[in-house]
Amino acid sequence: MRDILEAIGDIRAYTQDLDLEAFAVDKRTLHAVVYCLIVIGEAERHIPEDVKARRPDVPWHSMRGMRNFLVHEYPWASPSVIWQTATKNLPPLVEPLQRMIGAEA
Repeated sequence: MRDILEAIGDIRAYTQDLDLEAFAVDKRTLHAVVYCLIVIGEAERHIPEDVKARRPDVPWHSMRGMRNFLVHEYPWASPSVIWQTATKNLPPLVEPLQRMIGAEA
């Protein structure tokens, strides 16, 4: 889960001063965010099922699904979908993931 939180933090840092239009034409940032989303999907695979079962409100399946989509369909991935995921879907995950890490400590 720490890998997921780190990737979310990286995405926030990469996108903090951008809007969708700037993001869509900034190839370097777009690629960096896609890489982080792939890392999130890969990290999700390594979280034990019993741990994920304790937090059904976290969209585990969507993390892996986005990774699969980006790996297999990247040339057709819309920057706006990537932007939406990065700026709207990921931030609400930070708190539940931090609580899960705290509960493990």
